[in-house]
Amino acid sequence: MNEPKLQAPGAGIPALELLIAKHFIFPKRFKTTSNQKAIADFREESEKILKLARGLTPQQLSERRLIPRLRGLEDSSRYWSVAMAMEHLIIVGTGTRGIILALARNHTDLPKRGTADVKPSTELDALEIVGKFEEFTNTFVRSVEKVDFDKYPEAGHPHPWFGPLTARQWLVFAAPHQKIHRQQIEAIIQRL
Repeated sequence: MNEPKLQAPGAGIPALELLIAKHFIFPKRFKTTSNQKAIADFREESEKILKLARGLTPQQLSERRLIPRLRGLEDSSRYWSVAMAMEHLIIVGTGTRGIILALARNHTDLPKRGTADVKPSTELDALEIVGKFEEFTNTFVRSVEKVDFDKYPEAGHPHPWFGPLTARQWLVFAAPHQKIHRQQIEAIIQRL
C-alpha cells in the first residue's frame, strides 16, 4: 500500500471533540477517579494490549494498516502497526511517568513536548516490543504507586491539548490514553 495522505503529526483532533474532552469528559474523570482506580485502569488496559500483541506473529506486529479515525486519535496516527502503537505508548507513558514523579517533588520546569514529538519509528524490532511494553507497564505502575499526590497538589505541567495538569491529573489521564490506543490496535488487527 502506498503511504496514505494524512494530516501532519501535531494537527490534533477535531475542535468539537477536543472541547468535549477538555471541558466535560476529563474534568468529570478527574473528580470521580481515585488514584488507585486510575492505576488499576492503566494496568488493565496494558494487560489487554499485551494479550492482543501476544497473539500476533512478529510480522503481524510490524504490518501497518490504515484504520478509520477513532475518537481521541490524530489523523496522522491512522497508518500504524501494532508495534508502532505500543512504541508510542512506551514513549508517552515514560514521559508521563517522568512528569508525575517531577511534579510530585514540585519540579515544574520541565520541557514541553507536542504530539508530533511522541510519534513512533516505523523501524521497530517486533520481537522486542512486547517485552519492552510489559517492562514499561510494570515500571510505570510501581513508580506511581509510591507517589504522594497530595504533597504538591497545585504543581502542574501543560498537556499539548488539555493545558496544565497536576500529577494526579496526569495519572488519571494515563488509562484513557492507553484505551484509545488499545482500540487502535484492535482496529489494526481486524485489518491484518
